[in-house]
Amino acid sequence: MVNEDPNIYEEGKERRTLDLRPDGVDCIPLLGLSNFQSVRTGPNEHVHPGCVEISLCLRGNLMFESQGESYPFLPGTVFVSRPDEPHRLRSNPKGLMLYRVLFQIPALDDPILGLSPDESRWLVEQLVHFPVRLFPATERVKTAFDRLFETYDNAGRRSASRRLKMKSAVLELLVSLVEAPHAPATPKGKFNSRIKAIIDEMRRKPGAEYRIEDIARQAALSSVVFNDAFKRATGLPPHAFLLDLRVKSAEKDLANPKLTVADIAKKYRFCSPQHFATAFKRIMGVSPRRR
Repeated sequence: MVNEDPNIYEEGKERRTLDLRPDGVDCIPLLGLSNFQSVRTGPNEHVHPGCVEISLCLRGNLMFESQGESYPFLPGTVFVSRPDEPHRLRSNPKGLMLYRVLFQIPALDDPILGLSPDESRWLVEQLVHFPVRLFPATERVKTAFDRLFETYDNAGRRSASRRLKMKSAVLELLVSLVEAPHAPATPKGKFNSRIKAIIDEMRRKPGAEYRIEDIARQAALSSVVFNDAFKRATGLPPHAFLLDLRVKSAEKDLANPKLTVADIAKKYRFCSPQHFATAFKRIMGVSPRRR
């Protein structure tokens, strides 16, 4: 069942969800930062009527689902949910950290952010029709999100200068987002492609054996350099990333009545059913027998 996701605003240690409309930014009903220190239940499939949702993963091994397709969502990538399109983040694991923004599509071609009509039409068109829905974030995107939160926290309340600074910060964020899919590849593209190939292989075959020496050699790197590069790419060291993949793959197998917990533990190379159950509860927040 697909639900309409209500905008719930909060100022907490693990989650901030802010309404920017009181600051004169009518097109941004929600700006969010999640920094979860514990496992949280993933949301049901939902839509944001009339809005484009754009998320930037900062930390975690995440997965978006939309209309039957799954999209790996790793640190440094942006995911775009198109207007009125059902989607969900499969899980909210411990250590998840992401930025998100909802862009409200204006009615009747109304200009946004004080732009001229043609400038506004161009920006809205770009935001509604991203050429891809999953792409690497540029440093400009990350900086723009940081700046927007900093402006929200520090600009003087209820003042003309605050409204102007907020509109400027939002405009910079939106422009940086629409330009990010067209940014040239970084000089490290070849290096990153080797790491990405290993990550993709782990996702396809989480039950295979991955000795750190072997996969570092596959990437043409020393073990120490490989560990550091892998963590920068995924937000997790290789062993933790693989453990997370195995647990989440095992979760699907638990629905198969022909497989016992012991069978699943063996399939994903856990040394015992108890070891599997301990890892599963730590990552998913419940024991495997309760799934």
